Amino acid sequence: MRISVTPEGRENIFIPYSDSLIAWIENQNFKHIHNFIPTGHALLGADHDTESVIRDIRAAERLAITIGSAWNRNMKHALAILRNNELQIYDIGELTDSDLEKQELPNTDINVVSIR
Repeated sequence: MRISVTPEGRENIFIPYSDSLIAWIENQNFKHIHNFIPTGHALLGADHDTESVIRDIRAAERLAITIGSAWNRNMKHALAILRNNELQIYDIGELTDSDLEKQELPNTDINVVSIR
């Protein structure tokens, strides 16, 4: 199973289709997914159950998947979620090109627009 994505525009950053991302996460059988919330002066981290992360994905204003060098710059957290004007990054493992199904057409899923 792969995550359907479109290129975001920057190297190694992709916009996932939310339904595909959710199906991929459910298929991984995660017990918990760790996240960080960059707050400026400190980093807050916690473990979340899968259903909580799926709710965040469904409520997201913006989503991004990072691989390679972008993943390294994102504290090795492959999923970025912007929700209620707050950025959270989630550790869903190290993803590679082989985990992604790249789409040529623009992503019209209203829950996924590029993080700028």
